[in-house]
Amino acid sequence: MKRILLILLFLPGLICAQTPEYVNVIESFKDSYNKSDAEAIFGMFNTQMQQSVNMETTKSIITSFQTQFGEMKNFEFKEKEGLLETFIAHFERGKQTIHLSLDPENRISGLLFKPFTDSRPPKFERNTTELGLPFRGKWFTVWGGDTKAQNYHVNFPAQRGAFDFLVLGSNNKTYERSGTRNEDYFAFGQPIFAICDAEVVQVDTGVDDNKPGTMNPAQPLGNAVVLKTANDEYIFYAHFEKGTIKVKEGQLVKRGQLLGNCGNSGNSSEAHLHLHIQDGPNLYSDVGAKCYFDEIMVNGELKTDYSPVRLDRISAPEE
Repeated sequence: MKRILLILLFLPGLICAQTPEYVNVIESFKDSYNKSDAEAIFGMFNTQMQQSVNMETTKSIITSFQTQFGEMKNFEFKEKEGLLETFIAHFERGKQTIHLSLDPENRISGLLFKPFTDSRPPKFERNTTELGLPFRGKWFTVWGGDTKAQNYHVNFPAQRGAFDFLVLGSNNKTYERSGTRNEDYFAFGQPIFAICDAEVVQVDTGVDDNKPGTMNPAQPLGNAVVLKTANDEYIFYAHFEKGTIKVKEGQLVKRGQLLGNCGNSGNSSEAHLHLHIQDGPNLYSDVGAKCYFDEIMVNGELKTDYSPVRLDRISAPEE
C-alpha cells in the first residue's frame, strides 16, 4: 500500500510568496473546506495541480477528510523552509500538519496533509494477544520490518509496524498473463481470515477495485475491516475485494474466521493485503505497534513469536 496518508502532493512553484499571502490562501481554503465547496478549492489550484487532480477526485478527498476529522476550526503558522510553509490545523477530531506551496500567482502548487505528531508514547510496543496468519498458503512480505529500507510504513506513526503481503507465482512475479487485470494477480480473490478472536469495530465497503497500476488516495484503506482485541489492540486490514467482506460492525469473530477476499481497493496499485496493529482506533492520530505471529514458517524454517521482514516468504506451520 502506497503512502496511505498522502492527500495531495505536487511539485512546488519556482518562487515562494511571503507569509501573508500564504495565510490568506489557507484561510480561504479553510472557509471553502468547511462549506464543502470542493469547486472553490479546485479553483485555488494552479494548472499543474488541476491537470493532476480532477474535480471529482478533489471532492472525494475533501469528503473523506471531513468524515475523518470534521470541521477545520483554526490554524497556526509553524515554520517556513525553502519553498514550503507549514501550518498546524485544528479540526473537530484532531490536528493535521499542512505543508503548502504557492506559485508566483499565489495559486496552490503543492498541498500535503500529514498527521500532527506530538510526543505521545505508544500505549504498547507489540501485541500480547496470540496471533495466527491472516491467509492460507505461501505469501511474500513485500514491506515489513523496522527500517525505512525494509518498510516505508515506518514513516507513519500509526503504521510503523505494518506489513504488505502478496503472492508470488512460479514465475517469481505477482501476476500471470499481461498483469492488466486484477484477476491476473495471484493474491486477488484469496480468502483473508481473522488472526485472533476479536470484535469487529469498523467495516468499510463499496469501494471499487482499482485497475492495476492506479490508486485511490481519497479512500486510502479501500474496503477494510478493523478488529479490536480484548487487550485493546486495533488490527487494520485494508484493500479487500469489493463486495466480499463477510462481517459486520459489532460482530464477534473467532481466529481463522473468514473476513473477505484480498483485493485492490483504496490506495493500492496491485492486489495485496495491508495489515497493521495500532493502540487506538484513529488511523491518523494513534500509534502503531509491532505485530508478532505465534508460529510461522519463514523461508522454510519454523519460527515462534516472529514478526516478518521484507522479502520473507511465509506460511502457516501446517502448510
